[in-house]
Amino acid sequence: MTIEERLQRLEDIEAINQLIARYAKAVDHNGDPALVAPLFTEDAVWHCEGIGHWETREGIVRDIRPNCTTFMPWAIHYMTQPAVEVAPGGLSATSNHYLWELGKVVPEGGGATRDTWIGGWYDSQLRKEEGGWKFARIDLTLKLFSPADSSTWETRIAPWSGD
Repeated sequence: MTIEERLQRLEDIEAINQLIARYAKAVDHNGDPALVAPLFTEDAVWHCEGIGHWETREGIVRDIRPNCTTFMPWAIHYMTQPAVEVAPGGLSATSNHYLWELGKVVPEGGGATRDTWIGGWYDSQLRKEEGGWKFARIDLTLKLFSPADSSTWETRIAPWSGD
């Protein structure tokens, strides 16, 4: 690999890490459509068991906002330990990173929000398009979703769905 190719690979990895940070900011700002839309390819998919499955940029922008305002009206995402692999040719990549999230979640049936610990990981597929790197697919796996005041952590994958 030439030094130029190595440099481009490092620049791509940093651009993807910045994309991950912009995603966290977008969902922490209640899924603001102006922040969410530029993050995804036109044919993107977002999936998390128990939360939702949304297809196309338009669908993700439309459907992520209610999740970030009605179900979880306040959140702060910490994206950690990113591992990015850029494919040969530099037009696609995969990434995975861990999620540690603090949120205020509306319980099933309504009522006051409840302080909640959330943890898991994101597995993503990315594509380089005009304007830079974008998510083509995000799969979020939740391993922790527990009220912060609980004496034990609830580790069911989708606790709000009754699974």
